[in-house]
Amino acid sequence: MKVSKYGKNIAAGIMALPLFMFGVNPLIAAEINGVSKITEVMVFPRGAEITRAFSVDLPEGEHQLKINDLPAELQGQSLRIEGAGPEALIIGSIDHKVVTEALSNSQDKAVLAQMKEQLQLLRDEREMAQALVDAAELQKKLLNEMALLPSRPTGRGEVAASDPAQQYASLYSLMGEKFIEAQQKALKAKVELRRLDKEIKNLSRRIAEQPSKKKRASHLTVNVDAGQSGKAEFTIKYQIKGAGWAPLYDARLKTDDGAGKAKLDLVRRAVITQRTSEEWTDVKLSLSTTNPTGQTKAPELYAWLIDFKQDRKVGGIMDMMSASEAPAPASEMDRRVKTGYGAGRALKMQKVAAKPKAAVVNSGQFQMTFNVEGLTSVARNGEKKKVFLDQLSIVPDVKLLTVPKRMQKAFLHASFVNKTGDALIPGAVSLFRDGVYVGRSRMAAIEPEQKAEIGFGIDPNVNVKWVRLDRVKGKTGLITSSNSDVRRYKVTIVNGHKKDMDVTVLDQMPYSEAETIEVSLLNANPKPTRSDVDDKRGVMAWDLKVAAQKTSTIEFGYQVVWPKNKSITLR
Repeated sequence: MKVSKYGKNIAAGIMALPLFMFGVNPLIAAEINGVSKITEVMVFPRGAEITRAFSVDLPEGEHQLKINDLPAELQGQSLRIEGAGPEALIIGSIDHKVVTEALSNSQDKAVLAQMKEQLQLLRDEREMAQALVDAAELQKKLLNEMALLPSRPTGRGEVAASDPAQQYASLYSLMGEKFIEAQQKALKAKVELRRLDKEIKNLSRRIAEQPSKKKRASHLTVNVDAGQSGKAEFTIKYQIKGAGWAPLYDARLKTDDGAGKAKLDLVRRAVITQRTSEEWTDVKLSLSTTNPTGQTKAPELYAWLIDFKQDRKVGGIMDMMSASEAPAPASEMDRRVKTGYGAGRALKMQKVAAKPKAAVVNSGQFQMTFNVEGLTSVARNGEKKKVFLDQLSIVPDVKLLTVPKRMQKAFLHASFVNKTGDALIPGAVSLFRDGVYVGRSRMAAIEPEQKAEIGFGIDPNVNVKWVRLDRVKGKTGLITSSNSDVRRYKVTIVNGHKKDMDVTVLDQMPYSEAETIEVSLLNANPKPTRSDVDDKRGVMAWDLKVAAQKTSTIEFGYQVVWPKNKSITLR
């Protein structure tokens, strides 16, 4: 394909075009092999986008680029290629296919043959060691039988020895020496057997882990047209499954920073794993909250008809209501037609990519991206790789929270407002209080300006006691009697700290949605600070300040009244 001078002036510099839009002259000037290297990886919660780079010297004219080092499991619909050169560079059609090829590395074959030969030698040595054990055990058996000879009766025609003790003394001595010698040989041979068994097991495992004789790979053939000769740089991007990342937090609470205030350091990390066929070695790593493999379109609702139920004997018409909850059609992702690589997109190339700052959070309207500092390597064996993102220093509000009806303990809680300007995504959090690990929890998503609360375990210096004072069941009313149930409770909080502590106590009373069941709060001292806490009906909160080394108490009760001919139940 000949490019005019006018066209070259317009397309001068860096250019990239959709992969299928340009045809290529069947008379190809040359085939050029390219060897790519993974330079960047963007990891999603599920999956990853790989960026490979390679450069070639292109003569002027039309050429075919052959790239045969890509994984077979790459997602073809995500594949795109970009290029940059000193003059007009047009990327034409692309051919992507997955092939099964034999391993041609003679060095690997030689190593495998050598390992198998070594394995056979070890097995031969094991047979020899086993023969030594068997021989020594036989010798010990014969010696034991010979030791029984002096006690054997004299046979017919045999003459008894004049002095048996003197006759067998030297024999016993010799047999003892030979028995010890046989025992030493047996033990030595058994030690050698154990060593050989271990080596045989390890070598057999290494042989089993050797790559198979055949492997699958993706082969690309890219048709390009260079306006003039020179060095061209290309990048290949594609998505792949078998990888992912999850956030991980360290919440380090210091209850007193020396100035009487608490301090919370929230360390953000990420845990990355991958089980692909590629090694990620010294790559620029970024983490995205986007999930590219999820559903892309909201489900649809269809007209829902209600009609009189038809008699099944007449025509067997299906009940319309039974079909009202039928599942919606498959998503657009499931039924779309694959139309090629980067179909309908004009890919504008930049020869020099923007350099992300270290450990920077890039917050878009619909996603967040973390650029990890430096170069990172992630093995393909599923081993967890932890990377540091950043650290937030927060001045929290610290208080004690207790639910004595469930557990008569006070828990230390730290609350704060997310002032980072970015959402804190949900993840596991390791909890440290004054430098001591106290447990592990999970932090929910925290939007900007949203308040969050983290628990840091039981406070051993605060004692809580919850008791039911009494319960009275009976009837009420002079003319029409009703059933009643009155219960009263007492909560005691003892502050063992040398400073005042803010304590929130949660308790509850039942509620009813029936008009004939009445529930009322009785004799609350002090009265609850809040009711229906967190939109939970009947849950009450007392926000107290308990003085240093002092005791505070709460007393309250409730009454339930219902018709005399009815029974009630708590659910």
